[in-house]
Formats: sequence, structure tokens, C-alpha cells
Amino acid sequence: MSKKKYKKNIIQKFTRFFVVLSILAIFIWAGVYALNYIIDKEEIVIDEDGNIITQSKKTEINALICGKNENLTDTIIYLRYNTKNGKISMMSIPRDTSIVSNPSIDSSLKINYMYFNNGAEKLVSKVEELLGVNIDYYLVFDASMLKEMVDTIGGVEIEVPMRMKYDDPTQNLHIDLKKGVQVLNGDQAEQFVRFRHNNDMTVGYPLGDVQRTEVQQEFIKKFIKTVLSASNIPKIPQLINIALKNTDTNITAKEALKYVKDIAKIDLDDIYSCTAPGDLKDVGNKTGLWMSFYILDKTKSSEIIEQNFNRTNEESTVETQK
Repeated sequence: MSKKKYKKNIIQKFTRFFVVLSILAIFIWAGVYALNYIIDKEEIVIDEDGNIITQSKKTEINALICGKNENLTDTIIYLRYNTKNGKISMMSIPRDTSIVSNPSIDSSLKINYMYFNNGAEKLVSKVEELLGVNIDYYLVFDASMLKEMVDTIGGVEIEVPMRMKYDDPTQNLHIDLKKGVQVLNGDQAEQFVRFRHNNDMTVGYPLGDVQRTEVQQEFIKKFIKTVLSASNIPKIPQLINIALKNTDTNITAKEALKYVKDIAKIDLDDIYSCTAPGDLKDVGNKTGLWMSFYILDKTKSSEIIEQNFNRTNEESTVETQK
């Protein structure tokens, strides 16, 4: 292979690597350092006694992906990526999920307050406890990143399932979208993924945040395909810069770049996605105040992860939600 072709091949691998995993938010800022490292070599680490430790690539990567708005994590997704076969599985955790078994009238007991109150590591620990998994990496991105990225790629075409109209001056949130297939710009995309119901509660998702997580998953898939279109490939440097200023993560560029060669295996049409099973529970107190919580079913969540996240080349035993 000529040097020119080899260089072009490397660039294409970096491009596909960054596009796919940055949109999924696992390695969202790693690409900016790509040319500083040798892909095929193992990372060398020195322990406390001065011994050299070699760290090989992981067969599976477990990540927690969160989108925050004013430090509240409205989007929380547990993601598993199999580096051998390219399988990706996602489980959304509703923002109203209770972090205790018996919640009271206290909004801080909802999981979307964990990052604001305790930081990313505590949030990761809570998700590990709820789902019975071990998480390698976390990435928390600001809502402004979504808006900028969507505008950079010229919008995302998606079907808006209903007339979305909602106003909340306290959050400076104003949602106004027509029903039907349309190309959403950055501001409209944020409206789309944040909508749950209108102001008088007559229009919205019957299951509230549970159904909204499914809509968010669908948007992610449409977003990925839009970024991978030929017209958007040259915009990767812009997307990298947007990502760099809007993320909080514990993954290093060197660690992320171990997996560049494996990205070509990813099938964007075979991304498994679901919402953690559970039930809505209204909690009240003596003063007449009520608050809705989502009580996550740990047993069923673990079963779904066991059956659908440990995917090889065989079909999953539970029907995939596409």
C-alpha cells in the first residue's frame, strides 16, 4: 500500500471512529489528539513500584452517557459497545427515576439531580447499583452541544409525532413544533428531545418521561446517519471543537484511540435500544403535595441487559426496539 493510500485510509478510520462514537458520546473529544498516538500499540503504565503494566484493549466498553441542562441530567443512557463485533446496546434511564426504594416529596431524590448534587462519579455509582453493571467511562455533555452540532450538520430530519407546544419561562424553555416529518435545526432539536406534554397536560406522551426516552433514542440514530452523510464528513473538525468545550468525561484520548480499527464493524442499523423497565409512582404528603417518581425494576433491568447487551453474532432473545 502506498504512503498516500495508507494516510487516506488512516484518516477515514479516524473520521468514522470519531463520528460514530462522538455522537454516541463515549469518546466525544478524543479525535482532536488522534495524530499524537500510535494506534496499534498498547498503553504503557507504571505502577507505584515502578513496574511496567501493559493495558490491552477491552472486549466490551461500558459507558454512561448524560445530557445536562442547567446541571440536571435530563438524558441518562447506559451504553455497551462490543469492540469485537461492533454491537451497540443502549438503555435509557428516565430522569424521574428514584434513587431510594421509598421516595418522599423531595425532588432531589430523583436521579437527574445526582450530577448536580454529588458529581459524575456518584451518578455512575448509583447507575451501577440500579442496573447491576460496571461502568468504565462517563461522559456528561451540555445541551448547548446538541444545538450547535445539529446546526453545523444542517439539521436532522425526523418525524414529530404530535403537535408540541409548551412554555416554561422559569427555564427559558419554549417548545413550538408542528406534527409531521421535518428537518429540525439546533433549537428545534432541543425542543424535540425535551418535550413531554403541553401546559394543560392534554397533549403529550401517556407514559411521560418513559416514552420521551424512546424518542431521544430515535433522534440519536437519525443524528448519527445524518453526520455520516458525505456532505457532513468535512465538518468533523467543527464537531470536535464543539464537543471539546461542552463535555465532562473521564476517558483519555490515548485510551479511546485503541479502538479506532474496530469502528468499521459497527452496524448503525443494528443498535439495540430500550428503556429501563419500572413503574410510575405518585407520592404525596399531608399538605396535599404530590410528586411522580419512576421506580426502576432492578431485576427486569438486569434480565434485559443479560439477554440483549451480551450480544455476539446471534440474535437477541428479546425483540430489539429500532
